[in-house]
Amino acid sequence: MNLATLRVEGDDETLALLCDALGRNFDNTWKKGEPKRRGGTHTLSGFGLTLADSDNPGEMVASIRQFLAECKVLGLAFSGTNLSSELAIGVTVGDSVQFVAFVDLTVADLSLLCSLGINLSVAAYPTSDEANATGDKK
Repeated sequence: MNLATLRVEGDDETLALLCDALGRNFDNTWKKGEPKRRGGTHTLSGFGLTLADSDNPGEMVASIRQFLAECKVLGLAFSGTNLSSELAIGVTVGDSVQFVAFVDLTVADLSLLCSLGINLSVAAYPTSDEANATGDKK
């Protein structure tokens, strides 16, 4: 698994403008004050968007770059007094398909993330061939 998601939170007016500009279907949306899945309530409204769910890290990075370039052309900003965002990158490691993985972000990629106001989070999740096997093995 090589997954990249964007999470954006802010006030309703700023989010509405951003959502209109992006013109995408979001994975999930929430409003300030709505209950969270794991208890508590959301302090801000927001949305989540999958940018990539790819077979390998290279494909995922290509999808991220395409999205960032699109945002630059649109002149979007994902941070400010009423907005915050995070690009979360997750990769699985430890099975025969992807024993190790790396995410190659260039200086240009990182500069673009900064100029758009997007924070970055990268995580690796352990897996194994056994964990990925289908069927019940007792």
